[in-house]
Amino acid sequence: MFAPKYVENKLKFYPTILEAVVFGNGRDRCTAFINIDLTAVGNWAERNNIAYASYQELAGHPKVYEMIRGHIDAVNASVARDPMLSGCQIHRFLILHKELDADDGEMTRTRKVRRNIVAEKYADLIDALYAGKDSIYTETEVTYEDGRKGAIKATLRLADATVTHDREAAA
Repeated sequence: MFAPKYVENKLKFYPTILEAVVFGNGRDRCTAFINIDLTAVGNWAERNNIAYASYQELAGHPKVYEMIRGHIDAVNASVARDPMLSGCQIHRFLILHKELDADDGEMTRTRKVRRNIVAEKYADLIDALYAGKDSIYTETEVTYEDGRKGAIKATLRLADATVTHDREAAA
């Protein structure tokens, strides 16, 4: 059984996670893209003396990855308790270098993720997660509010999450 919305909603319960997109339909394991909430993570960063100049810089910070991994690990442990859903645990993830945006076609105007468009646009990132890579360079075309187009370039870190096995979840 593959229930991406259920896992995504559990992840979005954390105030530091703005958006989550889980992939895994037809595959042997699940992976996820995470969008951090700039305000919440920015406040957390200030409290923890972490300097940053942009969303991209904050999203790539090792301590932000540690925090998000903790959230994913907790959701995995929760999902593992249900034998029907235990296969929906996230094995690998990345924090996107930009927020998903309706202007870029990645979301509807009502902020619903267009999963097929995101999967197509970021197919190289999904492939890298499944290939076990540690990082990937990407260039993403973006549309600014005034209609201009630009590109965001980044080397994204790909990380493993902790998968909980049935015996551990039952304990």
